[in-house]
Amino acid sequence: MLSYNIHKPIYQDVQISEPLSDDVAKHVLLNCTCHVDHEGFDLNEIEQAYYKHNNVSLEHDTTWYKDGDATKGAHGIIQPWLTQTSKSDLIIDHSQFVFRYPLSGKAAAQVKIYAKQRPELLRILSTEFKCGLDLCIDYISADRVQPVVHIEWDYTDITTMLANVDYVENILKHANWHEIISAVKRFNISSKNSLDAFQQADFRSMLFFGRKSYVLIPTL
Repeated sequence: MLSYNIHKPIYQDVQISEPLSDDVAKHVLLNCTCHVDHEGFDLNEIEQAYYKHNNVSLEHDTTWYKDGDATKGAHGIIQPWLTQTSKSDLIIDHSQFVFRYPLSGKAAAQVKIYAKQRPELLRILSTEFKCGLDLCIDYISADRVQPVVHIEWDYTDITTMLANVDYVENILKHANWHEIISAVKRFNISSKNSLDAFQQADFRSMLFFGRKSYVLIPTL
């Protein structure tokens, strides 16, 4: 019922260590936004400037955004995971790998200097490496779309993430979609007014993978 191609994450030992030129650094660090995505992987304007200066390719995803700001979308290291290959009542809404790297070396030292004038820049120096996977599958039923499963799992090391990628792919490969959809549809009806969105997402994820829907590592 669900056909897709599988892409593996491309991991590199990235170092965001090269500082910006003095004139660019002054403008960027004193004027650009420095709000840090506390739970996710969206990069602010300052982080984007350092990533690009250190030759790290970023994606702009207009379907993935924070705080209701659909006009900006999200900027980050976003890589495809499962890409659907044919039409079906099952829909892969999104499926991707995400990465975040801390600033280090001379780049971090440069930010620290400007933090004397703008203390909130210390947010950027408080982040650590993390990676994650994000998968959302929906189902079209009677002219309506129903959620089937959605997971966002974060990791502090790539090895653990790769093991979980294999785990998820193996379960999807052998899934009895007819039984799962039947169970999910019954649950969606019975829980609509009795459980909140996170509780519902957890149940569906436990049904599929035996693990909660959201396993998030704080950015700060």
